[in-house]
Parts: sequence; structure tokens; C-alpha cells
Amino acid sequence: AAERLAACQAYLKTEGERIQAKHQAGEPGQKIVAAIATKIDRLLQPLFAYALESWRRQHGEPPTPACLIGLGGYGRSELNPLSDIDVMFLYPSTAKAKDLVKFQEHLSNEILYPLWDLRLKIGHSTRTLTEVFAEAGRDIRTKTSLLEARLIAGSESLYENFATTYRQHYLTENPKGYIAARLTDQGSRRLQHGDTVFMQEPDLKNGVGGLRDYQNALWMARVRLGVTRLDELVDQRYLQAGELRDFKRAYHFLLRVRNELHYMSKHPTDVLNLEIQPRLAANVGYAQPAMLDRVEAFMQDYYGHAQIIYRISKIIEQR
Repeated sequence: AAERLAACQAYLKTEGERIQAKHQAGEPGQKIVAAIATKIDRLLQPLFAYALESWRRQHGEPPTPACLIGLGGYGRSELNPLSDIDVMFLYPSTAKAKDLVKFQEHLSNEILYPLWDLRLKIGHSTRTLTEVFAEAGRDIRTKTSLLEARLIAGSESLYENFATTYRQHYLTENPKGYIAARLTDQGSRRLQHGDTVFMQEPDLKNGVGGLRDYQNALWMARVRLGVTRLDELVDQRYLQAGELRDFKRAYHFLLRVRNELHYMSKHPTDVLNLEIQPRLAANVGYAQPAMLDRVEAFMQDYYGHAQIIYRISKIIEQR
């Protein structure tokens, strides 16, 4: 166990430094968040494989199929440097509780405990297929995080069964109610953050025109129209090609800024406070010698991109 943990630590350090160097060299934000997600994939997959292998050595074949699924930001392959990693252990509805207890305890020991020892921020859940749908019906946050589920390791057939059934579920289980709830959430969140893009210390994630506005638009389009990518909104004439291009470009700008903010911070934060703006602006490529000029140029670009995200997310909501 100590050797495996040391190998994991060495891998995360080496790969983390490689990705950060790419970021510092100007790699686009969307490529960095995808690379960080892939880094975590390549950590979890051998841990999961080892867990199954060690179970077989001790007990024979596992009592039930199982798979490990990424949810939320991790599910859509978007992890900023200090993002939480959300995963779900999934089992068939036919799995018996008495069989699951020991098996799940083994998987936790071999997968979750090393992740905690590595000081990764892991959000985890354990559900059968039946429990997935029950929980999604009760909690809109669970329903939303499952929209972006992605197989990380384990039984492909179990995952495909889940993905097919869940798609049918969210397309038919009161989609208008989901949209109404999301719109209410959008409105209240924007009010909490000043209801304007032009905050002196904006919140990159939850502020008006922030990352969450873009993501909400995708979630609503997925449930209402069955799309899996925003590009499909152009095909369905909900967006013009130019609107989609600007929407994506603005989102990618915010991802790059958030990556830098996380690299500069010891703790997760999304607020561009006044103290950090000069240094952050310089780090993402604003080279004006005078600090005030540098900050002004950076914040003008930020406000411009945030305005685009806000405007186009409102267009999608209305249409």
C-alpha cells in the first residue's frame, strides 16, 4: 500500500507540473481542464483495476458488476487545478445489500483511502440503478450532476444501461419542471451576485456571466432538446453560428483565468479580488508596464466575455 501511494504521489506531481507548464506557456483553458481530468482518469483506472484484482485473489469473482462514474465537472472532463472530483460507484438494481457491503468496503479501502491520503477533494456516492433514479427525482442537484456522467472504470455494459435509461428519464420526466427550476436558480444566483456583470470583484463561477451561466444553458438544452453539445443548438436553429463561436470563446477565456487563479491560490476560490487582479493579469499575458493599465485591459476583456456569456445564456433561456 505504501508503494502504491508513493507511485500515485510521484505520478500526480510529475503530471501536475507538466500540465501547469503547458498552462504557463499559454495553452488554452479548455485544454488544461481536460488534461487535469485525464490525469485523474489515469489515477483512478489502475486503482480500480487493482481493487478488482485484489478482491479476486482473496474472494474469487466479485459478487456483482460495478463501475466508477465521473459526475459534474469531472464528468464533462473539466477540472480546474483545485476543483472537487465527484465520482459514483454504480451497481445493478439486482445487487443484494449483503453482497454489496463487503465488496463496497473493499473498493473504498483500495480506491477512496489512497485518494484521501493524496489529499484530493473527492465527493463520492454509492448507488444501485434504482437508487440513482429515486435520488434524481428528489434532488435537482443530483439530477444535474448525472446529466454529465462519464464512465471512468469498470463494467461498460452496466454504464451503458444506466446512460441509456437515464437519458430517457430526463427527457420524459417533467423536463419543463426542470427548466423552470433551473431558471429560478439562475435568477436567484444572479441576484446574489449583484445582478450585473460589472462587479469590482467578480465571481468567475457563480457571478453574472460566469461559468455557471454557460453550464446552465447546456443543462437546460440537454433536458429540453436532447442535445449533448451546444453545437447542436446551431443545427436546431436555437443559436446562430456566430453566437455559438462567441459563447465558447468567452467560456474558454474564463476557464483559463480560473486555472491561473487556482494555480495562484492555496485554497479553492473563484473571486477576482482587487489584490490578485494585477498579478493574475500579468500571469495570463497582459504585459502593460503600468499596473493600472494592465488591470484595466484585463478587466475590460473579462467584462466583455462575461457580457457575451450572460447575453447568449439569456437568449438560450428565452428561446
